[in-house]
Amino acid sequence: MTSLTLLSATLGIVLATAPQEERGQFSVVPFVLPAYQPETSFLLGGAASFVYQPPVASGRRESQVLLSAAASVRGQFTLLLQPDVYFLDDRLNLTATASVARFPDRFFGMGANTRAEDVEEFTPIFLELELSPKWRVAPRLYLGPTLRHQYVRITQMEEDGALRTMTGAHGGGTLQLGLMALYDSRDNTLNPTTGFLMRLNLRRASADWGSDYTFDLLRLDARRYITLPWGQRHVLAMQGLVELRRGEPPFYDTGRLGGMELGRGYLEGRFRERQHLAAQVEYRAPLFWRLGAVAFASAATVARSLGGPETWELKPAGGVGLRLAPLADVPVNIRLDVAYGTELGFYLNVGEAF
Repeated sequence: MTSLTLLSATLGIVLATAPQEERGQFSVVPFVLPAYQPETSFLLGGAASFVYQPPVASGRRESQVLLSAAASVRGQFTLLLQPDVYFLDDRLNLTATASVARFPDRFFGMGANTRAEDVEEFTPIFLELELSPKWRVAPRLYLGPTLRHQYVRITQMEEDGALRTMTGAHGGGTLQLGLMALYDSRDNTLNPTTGFLMRLNLRRASADWGSDYTFDLLRLDARRYITLPWGQRHVLAMQGLVELRRGEPPFYDTGRLGGMELGRGYLEGRFRERQHLAAQVEYRAPLFWRLGAVAFASAATVARSLGGPETWELKPAGGVGLRLAPLADVPVNIRLDVAYGTELGFYLNVGEAF
């Protein structure tokens, strides 16, 4: 969930302020943070992170175990346990997620041509476990197996709505097995100014190993950061996302266009389908003191199959935002974005959108 992203980003503010001589030690970092986004309205989150910071001279990466929770005024809540730990001089990376969430949501139908007046409200409860140990096979490149188990129960939906006819309308369990690759050459994980990030997931769910649904997933998330020649803090950030599914995934595990990260200006899930293609670009520039500004644009689509007419039903969006760095020597911003897609959306959060 997007609210969990802001919790992880905020931890970076606190961790980065640790004195240089304290690194190479274990620490516990708690915090509380309010935020706002169209999908949840106002929400309040809190977290504690158990962190190991290796000595700076070692060149190794930080490890942390994050425990977080968030609740919104609309009755939504999430609980998350998320370790991201490096072993054996960074030759092994273990990431995992254990989460539970109750998020009253809205369903507009499937595809890129759904109507706002056909909206239906429903309430799902999610239980999820994901595990991915990855070995370094080349500089900055990690590869390994991945397992994802998800159980969903739909507790409320409209009596005569179209949602009742969808695959997954009554929830169910899904077990997905596959491979994951990670490549990361960014100069900074909190607010990168140069480098490249790529995450590739290949997973399959099958009734042969206990899943209620059978489908394949390919997900590629690629990001590029370029420092522009007219200033060190002038950055061009680009992101491309490809989500391809084959088979019969449940409606809640299809591509969801929109949200506070990719597709600002659209409610997350306003359009959803098996295939999801999206791209965005953002220009980040300093203003004065600790203030900065951004301008961004995106285009995305969803479709039942690639090559069909819906593939070309692009949904453009764009907007502007302000950035405030709470601490002069910490590369993390509080962000306020205003975006327009199908409607005007406001986003208050910590950390960049991507």
